[in-house]
Amino acid sequence: MDILLINPSQKNVYGIGVKPPYPPLGLLYLGAALLKNGCSVEIIDFDIDIKRKDNFFDYVKENHPGVIGFTAVTPCFNNALSLAGAIKKIYSPFIIFGGPHTTALPEEVIKEETIDGVVIGEGEETVAEFMNYFKQGKVVAVDGIIIKDKGRFLRGRKRDFIENLDELPFPAWSLLKHPMEYSPPDARDMPVATVMSSRGCPYRCTFCQAPRIWGRKIRRRSVDNVVAEIKFLKSRYGIKEIHIADDDFTHNKEWTLDFLRKVEKERVGTRFYFMNGLRIDNVDMDILLGMKRAGFVSIGFGVESGSQRILNSVKKGLKIAGIEKNFKMVKGLGFKTWAFFILGFLGETPSSLKETVDFSISLDPDFAKYFYLVPFPGTDVYKELLTKNLLLDRNFSNYGLYMEPVYELPGLSRYEIKKALTRAYIKFYLRPSKIFKILFRIRSLTELKLNMRAVLFLLRKIITV
Repeated sequence: MDILLINPSQKNVYGIGVKPPYPPLGLLYLGAALLKNGCSVEIIDFDIDIKRKDNFFDYVKENHPGVIGFTAVTPCFNNALSLAGAIKKIYSPFIIFGGPHTTALPEEVIKEETIDGVVIGEGEETVAEFMNYFKQGKVVAVDGIIIKDKGRFLRGRKRDFIENLDELPFPAWSLLKHPMEYSPPDARDMPVATVMSSRGCPYRCTFCQAPRIWGRKIRRRSVDNVVAEIKFLKSRYGIKEIHIADDDFTHNKEWTLDFLRKVEKERVGTRFYFMNGLRIDNVDMDILLGMKRAGFVSIGFGVESGSQRILNSVKKGLKIAGIEKNFKMVKGLGFKTWAFFILGFLGETPSSLKETVDFSISLDPDFAKYFYLVPFPGTDVYKELLTKNLLLDRNFSNYGLYMEPVYELPGLSRYEIKKALTRAYIKFYLRPSKIFKILFRIRSLTELKLNMRAVLFLLRKIITV
């Protein structure tokens, strides 16, 4: 085997015993680019494919890949590092790290003893080019990579973002070993596939890593290319639902309407959901009606806060009145609705926390999710907390979405933030009308199972504070 790609354990993101919701789309894209380039490649998604750690190390010993590549979001970085160190005790493959955390802190990551190279940003062209040389017995610092060589750091130039995304092969779903083992939220029927139609985000939210990874310019695949992928997934793998992975799917209204018309005209025959939600100021009646006709079922929005002062301070670019107006429009068309909120922004007060909880109840989406602010490296909020000595913990294993705050705010304790989150879940969900509505909307056994999982999650939130 030329290269093994590993998605480390996600337990610090979703919790122990919780299955990851989706396959690692980035590794599937990378795997497809490597296959196209003539490499033998396999993917291991640790929480799905490995029952015991010993099985993993037996697999590595048996296959002896020349290169092992890890992707890692911040809370999973230490899990990946631990695996890399254990592998180095068995033999000495060339170990590469990539993904959001590495892209944010490349100079820090490359200093780790067990890491031989880091990929910054998009990896398809970088890793494929690196492997061309590696298979010839050469280790070359191609554009987009930093490598270690006898104590020196060799760095290629910054690689340009891929402009024509249609040139990328479709993600290599064939590399998944257990595709039906994932547990996507909000799904009605399995199997589910994720599709990304664009890369990039032009907004400047202080808490988001996306522009650092994909750039601020939105690069779009053609409508025909995206629809062709959806048809391929349906015919080859029997996919029943498509979950869109874009950061800003509806940013370009003309493209969005063209896509929706194409899906409707060609009777694609799948339901559509959103993994990351939409910007609520980038939907209007034309788009929403088009989504209805095309088979979109559920829409989520990153509202973040019910305080206009906080929305302004985090550069979200939303107005409370606009959120209320568009949310009412979406609900009126019968979509299942989600809203996402973050508690504990810089400048937060007990009053603004209450505003957010009250606002979430007044919007009354079908489902609300509340998170603590996580200051991911590479974001403005991470730099500000670090500069102001408010960051109490740099153990990245504690930077999971559902973990306690790793910072302290002036005039607002971590306990107060935790209490506000618990109060939010109780006030929002433990209403007879809300419980009845959720039960009434269940349409399948899959939905029932996912809702039961959500209930258990909610109970854990209530009893841990």
